[in-house]
Amino acid sequence: MEFNGITEALDTAKTYVLGRDPHADIPCQEAFISWRHAQIHWDGQTWVLQDLDSTNGTYAHGRRITLATIADGAVFTVGDAAHGVQLRFACGDASEPSSLIARQLSVKVRCGKGSRRLLNRVSFVAPPKSLMAVIGPSGSGKSVLLRALTGHQRNVKGKVRYEGQNLPGCFAQLRHQIGIVPQQDVLHPQLTVRTALRHTATLRFPRETDAAERDRRVDEVLSDLKLDLHADQTVTTLSGGQRKRVSVAQELLTRPSLLLLDEPTSGLDAGMDRDVMRLLRGLADGGRTVLVVTHSVRELELCDKVLVLAPGGSVAYFGPPEEALEFLGQDTWADVFSAFEARSGHDWAGRWHESPQYMALATALRTPDTQVSTARQIAAPPKPPRWTTQLSTLVSRYLAVLASDRGFIGLMTLLPIVLGLANTLIPADFGLRKPPDGTSNVEAGTIVASLAISMCFVGATNSVRELVKERAIYERERAAGLSRSAYLASKIVVLGLITGAQGIVLCAISLAPRDLPSEGVVIKGTPAVEMTLVIMLLGFTSMMCGLVTSSLVKTAERTMPLLALFSVAQYMFSGIAFRLSGSPGVEQAAWLAPSRWAVAAHGATLDLEQVLRPQDRTTSPLATDPLRQHTLGQWLIDTGVLLAVALMCYLLTMQLLRRLEPEPVRKPNRPR
Repeated sequence: MEFNGITEALDTAKTYVLGRDPHADIPCQEAFISWRHAQIHWDGQTWVLQDLDSTNGTYAHGRRITLATIADGAVFTVGDAAHGVQLRFACGDASEPSSLIARQLSVKVRCGKGSRRLLNRVSFVAPPKSLMAVIGPSGSGKSVLLRALTGHQRNVKGKVRYEGQNLPGCFAQLRHQIGIVPQQDVLHPQLTVRTALRHTATLRFPRETDAAERDRRVDEVLSDLKLDLHADQTVTTLSGGQRKRVSVAQELLTRPSLLLLDEPTSGLDAGMDRDVMRLLRGLADGGRTVLVVTHSVRELELCDKVLVLAPGGSVAYFGPPEEALEFLGQDTWADVFSAFEARSGHDWAGRWHESPQYMALATALRTPDTQVSTARQIAAPPKPPRWTTQLSTLVSRYLAVLASDRGFIGLMTLLPIVLGLANTLIPADFGLRKPPDGTSNVEAGTIVASLAISMCFVGATNSVRELVKERAIYERERAAGLSRSAYLASKIVVLGLITGAQGIVLCAISLAPRDLPSEGVVIKGTPAVEMTLVIMLLGFTSMMCGLVTSSLVKTAERTMPLLALFSVAQYMFSGIAFRLSGSPGVEQAAWLAPSRWAVAAHGATLDLEQVLRPQDRTTSPLATDPLRQHTLGQWLIDTGVLLAVALMCYLLTMQLLRRLEPEPVRKPNRPR
């Protein structure tokens, strides 16, 4: 609605009075306007303009009216047919585009042999240019509601509409209009604020956007959120409130019309709490619909609406915050939460559903879905950046993050050196050759196994934490349009290069003091190069195994026991600890162990069957392995299977990442 040059979005749950009364919803001080001149309300089907027995009347097309239906584009004149003030409307039904509407949202999950209800028939309307807070005690379903709105929560019944569309079903089309700020900061703390925002802009802006335009937008957002003075600070040096501003800044880069925030003031003091809520108030006044889940009640007066959830996920109240305490029959919000705890069996939802406020809301939400479908069509979302652009950006960002982590760099540098030196401590008079007297060189098998297991440990250590520690970042960027394959490829490229370099160092140190055969089966001359290639491939495959582990666990702390288990398994299934060939079940299980194939490939290179076999040719348990035959064909089979295990790990990691994603973002992006 436009009146006196002011545009205002109408809330179907409210009745708007126009008049000279200073407390009127639409105040107008013109002399020909009555004290209470007219009112606008939603009758459950459409908007209605009603004249309140005014002195000078309300007019449509020059004719005085007492009651009129408001059509889209309608113009009314108030106070005088020729020279009165005009009311212009561009409105539809309760599902007005840019309103966020929830109808009867319920979530029930399995709990043991029974089920547990997390949300129970939650309904609300968040109009444009409004700030709405969702509050309630712990376990009342606040964060569940936020996830349900965007389809990130499973087992949701009910409907969510935004821009007149089914929000979870059309999330891919609407995601460029939606900003989501999760409770956990989705920032790389090692980067500067400006660098972090630039990377985000590159990943989210349409592919035709050039670097200069992205930089301008980053500078605008920094200025708008008063972060320009901190632009060159690393995120980790910022205060809690400043970090939350950076999280909001990330979402504002694409100019979303809907902003959803989960506990943005969690852990902040009262001053920072106020600053964040004032920031959100300003964003709402700037034309956005802002919904914030919060545990804090200190700044609720800044909100237009407040949704109070009772234990069990039921609505206890929805409406203006200044009316909430009176409705709930309490003097303070502390009393409200105490009542929730003390009267756990009270039917808070029943009281709300019997109230006039709910009746008005229910009437507004009774619009048939056929009317919803007439809302304006959503424009096709902009094309995401090309896959190669996403990959290069992710690689650049990942390198910057690793370069700033001195502890990681130090560990990755020292690990192959220390393990290589440790391998040289294994005594071996004849190195990796067969002794001249034809006896068995058992130490050669020990050296080969130790080298392989060391590389398995190095490769898996590199990657075992890299996905789980960025899970919140990945989930948000994936929801914003990031390609899953580009994200995983960036990890593989960077970690693969690091692991390959470590393999070269490990082999150079481990093999330097060893006497090697005169030639291998692939490269004529010393087999050191041939063995190094196998070790690099082994490290790469182990790194891929680490990525599988990282995508399986929920926390980084759980990766360490699995890393230890992985390393022990590589020794057990290497083919050196005990004979695998001819052991049903065990032999087949060993096929999945990277060390099994790397040791076998080294065995083919070194002719380990002969090196381990005694002179009298009697059968030795360690010298009877068909995978170590001294032939080019066997070496190619061993390395080929090792590569196949890496490919299998890649496909499994992709599937595990997909499993973590909510349904609206599971369809793969196809940037060109």
